[in-house]
Amino acid sequence: MASEERIPEKLFFRIGEASRIVGVKPYVLRYWEKEFDLVKPEKSSTKQRLYRRQDVVLLCEIRRLLHEERYTIEGTKKRLKKLQTQSLQASSEEGCLAQLKNELLAVRAMICNYSKEE
Repeated sequence: MASEERIPEKLFFRIGEASRIVGVKPYVLRYWEKEFDLVKPEKSSTKQRLYRRQDVVLLCEIRRLLHEERYTIEGTKKRLKKLQTQSLQASSEEGCLAQLKNELLAVRAMICNYSKEE
């Protein structure tokens, strides 16, 4: 995805900050909110948009796909959906591997305890 080292370590970004980081005008971010379901900034009590860090990373990826890779809006939506599916699959596989590792460690511990008893 986007280069995360250029995004400051903050919890929330106002639309002006987010637009500077992403490299587009604020109205572009507002338009992308309507086009991409994944972009849902929170609103403060004064109705200002507050983007989380992960939102800014996603916006950087949208910009990269649209401006650098020359995807259309529809193509970008499909690509993001595919990336999200791949990410979910990878995290699911990591979870299975972690569970398998824990079970193997438990079996190893039982074998070690059994051999010590003899």
